[in-house]
Amino acid sequence: MTMTAPNGQRWTRFSWVWLAMLVPSLVFSNGRWQLAVAALAAPFFTRLFLMSQPVVKGLLIVLPLQLVAYLVMWWEVIPAPGILYYIIAASYGLCYFLPFVVDRLAATRLTGFASTLVLPLSWFLVEILIQRFTPYGSWSSVGYTQMGHALLTPLAAWVGVAGIAFVTVWAASVASWMVMTKTPTRSRILTAALWAGSIVVLVFLARTPPVIDLPDTSNVPVAAITPSNEATLRVQRAVQVARESGGFSDEILARLDGITSELNEGLLMRSRDAAQKGARLIVWSETAGRALGSQEDSLIARGQELAREEGIYLFMGLGVLHPGKQPPLENKVIAITPSGEIAWQYRKARPIVGSEAPFLPPGHNDLATLDTPFGRIGLVICHDLDFADFVAQAGRKEVELMLVPSADWLVIADLHAKMGVMRAVENGFSLLRPAHDGLSVIASPQGHVINSEYDAELEDRVFTGQVPVARVHTIYPRVRPYLPLVASLLLVGLFVVAWRQQPS
Repeated sequence: MTMTAPNGQRWTRFSWVWLAMLVPSLVFSNGRWQLAVAALAAPFFTRLFLMSQPVVKGLLIVLPLQLVAYLVMWWEVIPAPGILYYIIAASYGLCYFLPFVVDRLAATRLTGFASTLVLPLSWFLVEILIQRFTPYGSWSSVGYTQMGHALLTPLAAWVGVAGIAFVTVWAASVASWMVMTKTPTRSRILTAALWAGSIVVLVFLARTPPVIDLPDTSNVPVAAITPSNEATLRVQRAVQVARESGGFSDEILARLDGITSELNEGLLMRSRDAAQKGARLIVWSETAGRALGSQEDSLIARGQELAREEGIYLFMGLGVLHPGKQPPLENKVIAITPSGEIAWQYRKARPIVGSEAPFLPPGHNDLATLDTPFGRIGLVICHDLDFADFVAQAGRKEVELMLVPSADWLVIADLHAKMGVMRAVENGFSLLRPAHDGLSVIASPQGHVINSEYDAELEDRVFTGQVPVARVHTIYPRVRPYLPLVASLLLVGLFVVAWRQQPS
């Protein structure tokens, strides 16, 4: 059968019902209020409506609905000011509309089950292109909507978050195909059952990562320290006053010196207290410590003294202000060993476009690693973790524990933490993600959240727990470069077959 429905088929009579169901499904299919079921429902209803309408008419109706839905779903999530927000959100809506255009043009010429592959393959390629070439990395992936699903989450170790998006959209495509199929013959029922059964078996087998290396697994007591909100806000206000007045006067610099000294003293005190309570690895959240360029060396020296005296690994998240320089800020982490030595300084590699990029110089394109008695530790800062290509280095470098000092806001707290756990599954590392004004998380390489707390609910802004330092050898970091090629070849093959057939 072809996917073009003749007039009078029962499912085509519900065309406007499909459209009515599509609107709410789109809004909740991703972004701020994402629901796993809506991520399946939106492409299901979109496909049914488009296939029941003439090509141009259907696409012209769905396109504005899609754009408006994307403006709503990403509200206060995309950190871009003014008109820039609308441009970015609408661009995402347009990008994810393209797979439906491809599907509507090609799938109608294909017969049988193969027609269901056009939409998910197109979707997968769009996600890969967005992840690779846009400034927000993997933020828009529909694969995150299925995070925590017992069958789908482990697939990330094989095909990444875009692969989970493929399976999600494919399920919607198959469901719509079944609705549109005429009264099936016994052979068609058998064919569909065999396909579905094979997919379920493959997904079930993929629940177990390829090779697991856990013989020396040890739980490391850790502490994540986030800064006082009051002191942080006072620093931000002083910097804002300086910008509005055109420069950093001696009075403002003196005020900043006093505020940052108070803030940093609290961080050092709580770090020492956590160490004395048993933490062997302590991480400050993103830019938890604040310092003027002239104060930086003395603050780091105090961190070295603390690490040496308490015998801990200390990772100091610092925001360093250099008045008079352009760009004026540094967002970095200082790694200090129990001997008090500085192992390295890591600068944020992916400053957020629209809110950070104008003020921060980007760091190098390599994530930091450190070999310790606990295992190999890796580190990136907040937004860096949203780039699957970048973080795939961790899988290839066999990182066992990834530290991700972060800073969020309430609207994105759950989604951003979920994205971090997805990177752990893709690359096979344990995760410790302290998040100022967000959701701090400890997670296993299999994606199990061992401990999580909202920063605002933490007593004294200290997040503690036991991290299982373990390594799961995943396929994804090594096959990632080849997945788009495979998807492209399959899609081209379907196009060749489609254009050799005559639509009915």
